[in-house]
Amino acid sequence: MHAKVTSLTRFAFRTVPIVVALGAGAVLTLTMPAVAQPNQGSAPPAASALPSATNNGAVTTVVVQGGSRSLFKIAVTPPVGDTALANQVVETATRDFTLSSMFQVLDPKSFTANLTQEGSSIEPSSWRNIGAEGVVKGNVSPRGNNVHVELRLYVVSRGSDAVLKKEYDVAANSIRSAVHQFDNEVVKYFTGTAGSFGGRLVFSATTGRGQKGIFAVESDGQGLGRLQAVSNVALAPAAGPGGIYYSAGLPDGSYQLFKVGNPVAVLKHAGLVFGVAFGGNKMALVISQNGQSDIWTGNVDGSGLTKVTNGGLNTHPAFGPGGQLAYVSNQGGNPQIFIDGKRVSFRGTYNMAPVFCNDPEGQKILFMGRDGATWDIFSADLGGGNMKRLTQDQGSNTYPACSPDGRMVAFFSTRGGLFISNPQGQNQQKIANVTGESLRWEGN
Repeated sequence: MHAKVTSLTRFAFRTVPIVVALGAGAVLTLTMPAVAQPNQGSAPPAASALPSATNNGAVTTVVVQGGSRSLFKIAVTPPVGDTALANQVVETATRDFTLSSMFQVLDPKSFTANLTQEGSSIEPSSWRNIGAEGVVKGNVSPRGNNVHVELRLYVVSRGSDAVLKKEYDVAANSIRSAVHQFDNEVVKYFTGTAGSFGGRLVFSATTGRGQKGIFAVESDGQGLGRLQAVSNVALAPAAGPGGIYYSAGLPDGSYQLFKVGNPVAVLKHAGLVFGVAFGGNKMALVISQNGQSDIWTGNVDGSGLTKVTNGGLNTHPAFGPGGQLAYVSNQGGNPQIFIDGKRVSFRGTYNMAPVFCNDPEGQKILFMGRDGATWDIFSADLGGGNMKRLTQDQGSNTYPACSPDGRMVAFFSTRGGLFISNPQGQNQQKIANVTGESLRWEGN
């Protein structure tokens, strides 16, 4: 591979996350109504001051082996064919590449190449003159009841022929899906790991007084919709075998575990089931009994459940890629982050909502922490070291979720919506005018 391309291998991104705070204390009171009292056992260790954010602003460089380089400059041209469909391709690809924090998408007004004359190749000098390092071209054409989509990537330094070519046959209303798949392949071409464009984010949100519903939205902010639930109090969604699972409050006062599309509880347990997480062949549940909330783990079908915590407030379970289990616990003091029974957050007095993130710079744990009257997003190594702050002085930012490839972080912000950034807290991009809680990225 040409040096210009290999220099992009193993990107580590730097972008600014944004999260929407819905009053995390109130959330815990709702989801765990009887267990919000601190453990009165041993005194907690003194918490040190929270770190300050150091990476606020727009991303301009990307870290590569041996240093860093400017973002890869890419031109996205309208495919040959139906204008409306071609516009969808350009809009979707432009959005994906912008959100990735890897690419600088060039303004189409700067293009000087004769696209008709070029046809299915490129004239490298025409693109080099405007600073383009990569070009996306393609065709869209009818094929039976579907649309045939052909998309190609050119690397200017490698000449006039495409370095990547993919074809898709999709329904006309599924053009965006094809583009997401191609964009994931573009990321894989440069980094060795496919992107996560086109995935879904799921979350719960207030729908009325005392009511909550489960919602899903695509990772670029499109396709927001409410998912079917058996109750008007539906909480803590999580992706699991064959679908989305959630906790529902029932008329008899119980909370049980349901799967979207199934009106019958998939798991009933003594006490109140307030949350779930899945990882590999394991399930973790939050179950409240006798004024205490504990984490239970077992098989994905709910068999073999065993309690792994011992009283107090234990909530927000999340599995890591190696089977590690993170959760929030107030054992010994205020709520903090634990992994496999070991406390890993020691800065700040109230940390919650952990999620694992396969950051290209190494495995991280993301979480939200309270700083005075507001909340912000933080990351740390799995042992708790190298704690970094992703948001600061930007309102309240809550409920981080990490993309399956580890390159993007989603969160809510009181600035009015759902945002995406990279794991270092730059390039914050608002993708939807929606706020909520218990945000999860399907596939992670």
